[in-house]
Amino acid sequence: MSRTRVYRFVSALLFASLLLAFSADARARRSDAHRYRFEQVWSSVVRLIRVDYRFPVRDRDRDIGYVLFDYEHAGRTHPGSVELVRFQEGNHEQVRVTVQIPAMPSYIERMILDRLVRKLREDHGEPFEVISAPSRAEEEPEEDDEETSDENASEE
Repeated sequence: MSRTRVYRFVSALLFASLLLAFSADARARRSDAHRYRFEQVWSSVVRLIRVDYRFPVRDRDRDIGYVLFDYEHAGRTHPGSVELVRFQEGNHEQVRVTVQIPAMPSYIERMILDRLVRKLREDHGEPFEVISAPSRAEEEPEEDDEETSDENASEE
């Protein structure tokens, strides 16, 4: 990692720890998992925060997967964050999005996540379908079945 990335990562961790230290409701956060590619979710999150809501973005890092922003409401600003984490479910990569605005009620975080779902569907269509791979038992016949059919053939 370059020094700039390390500095940004450490500053983001410091910022998040300060949020946790000084907020009584710091545990209030909402998460959703999305069956879209990371790049699709990332671009939709950044556009949602910057363009749709017009919130100032304080910091962001695509490689680490976070956006720090200022939630503006009634003339006041409150620090908020969006975290994107890749994970595997079956054979498909998915993205867990966590929104946290400690100073606001949790329904605000839910509202942002719901709007992200609408934005993803509008921009990228329906998410890909999760298709389970056939089990090994379905792919290969059992050995007993082959022996039984060989015995039947020899009896005739």
